[in-house]
Amino acid sequence: MRRGELCLLTLLGLAPLALCLGCGHDNPRGRKAVSGLVKLDGQALDQGNIEFHPTFEGGVQSGGRIVNGSYSIPAHEGVIVGTYRVAITDFVPTPPLPANFMPGDPVPPSPKPKVPPDWNTKSKQTVEIKKEGPFKFDFDVVSKKK
Repeated sequence: MRRGELCLLTLLGLAPLALCLGCGHDNPRGRKAVSGLVKLDGQALDQGNIEFHPTFEGGVQSGGRIVNGSYSIPAHEGVIVGTYRVAITDFVPTPPLPANFMPGDPVPPSPKPKVPPDWNTKSKQTVEIKKEGPFKFDFDVVSKKK
């Protein structure tokens, strides 16, 4: 057998294997795209993050950015069917350093987050992701006690 024929046979033999490896489900765990709106005291949350923490074994944690009150997590980064604890944090910009700041000087304190702990570190807020949608979840965070 000549070298060219051997290369052609090898290539033809590997082609079905390559096709099989390329085949497959793009979303084997059945992740769902999730989106919604987040308000803080009735106004769209300017910037922040939202996280979905599974409350069951075998779940997948997911999350995304909140921009102008909206978040959207694509299916390939989304959640699977189950119940999730929701944690929301706002973006707290770091204040600029004073003009005469020198290394070793105390750093000015950062502003406190507006989203209260019962919506992030101590959150008990949950959502249930069912087999069929819609997968749109809106949240109205209240920071001020009435």
